[in-house]
Amino acid sequence: MRNRRQHAFLAATAAISMGAGLVISTVPAAAATPATLSIEGDLQIAPDVHLLRIDAMGARDKDGMTNGTYTATVLTGMNPTPIQVKGPVTCIYVEGKTASLVYPISDVRPIGVPAGLKDVAAVQITVRKDVEGTTDKVGVVGPLPTASFQGCDPAATPFTFAGTVTTTGG
Repeated sequence: MRNRRQHAFLAATAAISMGAGLVISTVPAAAATPATLSIEGDLQIAPDVHLLRIDAMGARDKDGMTNGTYTATVLTGMNPTPIQVKGPVTCIYVEGKTASLVYPISDVRPIGVPAGLKDVAAVQITVRKDVEGTTDKVGVVGPLPTASFQGCDPAATPFTFAGTVTTTGG
């Protein structure tokens, strides 16, 4: 019984903390503008207290097809844990200094995701560069039912982001 509780706790912690890594294309958006994004860095809740390492790549072509990968590694302070959440990037938003993506949760390592729950929940990540001219910010929405995400317009970004965000297009 205790092992089940630990397993459930790890799954919940990983799911709440985000993340994912396959490549899947989505239904095309109307009159899409090609865009790419790369997000590599840590969500910080306080100085030297990093909660999540984000590693995401996404691209949208002229036909509106989006693909990419997302992996989030749960951190303890500055140190990675073995817990990773992975999934495909299915939607990206790029405009100016703001980038946003949505990914369904396809895998939670090391424990996995039951087949019936794969891609059932999704997470949105939004990053804003140079907020108030000094700090990059990041926000997380979810996990929520995947169907509840209609696009990936930017969400709130309350946390400090220590890393690199690269975007093209829009």
